[in-house]
Amino acid sequence: MPEKQIIKENTPELGSITVSKEVITIIAALETIKVKGVVGISSGHKAGSVEALPKKELTKGIEAWMKPGEVVLAISIITDYEIGIFKVAQEVQKRTKQSIETMTDLKVLKVNVNVQGVKFKEEEKKTKKKSNKNEEKIK
Repeated sequence: MPEKQIIKENTPELGSITVSKEVITIIAALETIKVKGVVGISSGHKAGSVEALPKKELTKGIEAWMKPGEVVLAISIITDYEIGIFKVAQEVQKRTKQSIETMTDLKVLKVNVNVQGVKFKEEEKKTKKKSNKNEEKIK
């Protein structure tokens, strides 16, 4: 069986259902960024700093391991300093697990959350100012 896909057996007369890893990581990414306190999803450390991935690349910060009927996830996030890291990570775990199980009928064994960084209000304001200036230059 290819590592990219998992087969969920259905009744013999209907056939089987295949769900790709990509679908699992997309669901996980969309649920993760909805959680209050998540600033972004990260792909890891680059030259000592942690950068949030752009929306088109969110799945790069999520790893999925699949066996027939089961999934294990690892999600790397950046959190807001003013909201408790532990509570944010727990909410990511709960929402992701619930959504994947509801949408795919696969059993989520674990959702490991790796907090790669913390953003402060001042950093967010600087980042927004820089992006606004860059947008103005492009125009």
